[in-house]
Amino acid sequence: MSPQLDKIVAHSSHLLTAFIQLRERYALLHPMLFVEHVPKQYGSRKQARGFAILKSSLFLSCCQDIAKLTTDSYDNTPSIKKLMAKLQDESVRNQFRKRLGVARGLPVEDEDDPVLAEAYRRMAQNDEAAYGAQFDQTYDEAVRLWQDMETSMVLKDFRTIRDKVTAHTELKLHNDEYKPVDIATLGITWGDLKRTIDCMQHLVELIGRLTRDASFAWDHLDRLLTAAGEDFWQDRPAGA
Repeated sequence: MSPQLDKIVAHSSHLLTAFIQLRERYALLHPMLFVEHVPKQYGSRKQARGFAILKSSLFLSCCQDIAKLTTDSYDNTPSIKKLMAKLQDESVRNQFRKRLGVARGLPVEDEDDPVLAEAYRRMAQNDEAAYGAQFDQTYDEAVRLWQDMETSMVLKDFRTIRDKVTAHTELKLHNDEYKPVDIATLGITWGDLKRTIDCMQHLVELIGRLTRDASFAWDHLDRLLTAAGEDFWQDRPAGA
């Protein structure tokens, strides 16, 4: 495999790892937003300030991760934008299509019987053609999904939070006073976090199939992270 393809495969793998870390952070934040007993029990009285700080920190961390993993353009940073740009190169796609299709084929060269070898060869050609069509369908789906996501206003808002609030603190002049960017004016809702993460997960999955012919046990991860969030914020009896 060429160094270019090696790098794309490595970035795809590290994108998956970084996305799972985002999912882990969100697993702790989600109950704070959507499980009724959590803010009621932990967001009041003496714990209110700490609860608010933790919720804000997790929210901003998730926003920064979303912006970083979707739109970063630095050469050595894995992101959906960079990987989709690489896959737009037809020669790169052809190399992945051929390499992954061949990897699924039968070991024709190990067959001594010429009749069987020819049969295997034809089967391999049919399988490779079928995989090629499947590969192209997966790529087309990824392109459509990424185009919708990249041009969405909510992703622009997440980038604004990353660029002007978390990574840097930008001050704007408002009524003769310099103030930081007010997140409330961006229009992001709590539900936008979950919807954006779900969309990212689908893209991470599709990119994994295109570059590594690999899927991931998302259902198992969902169960683990849901349990982690529930266990951390479990409803405890008063005074426990």
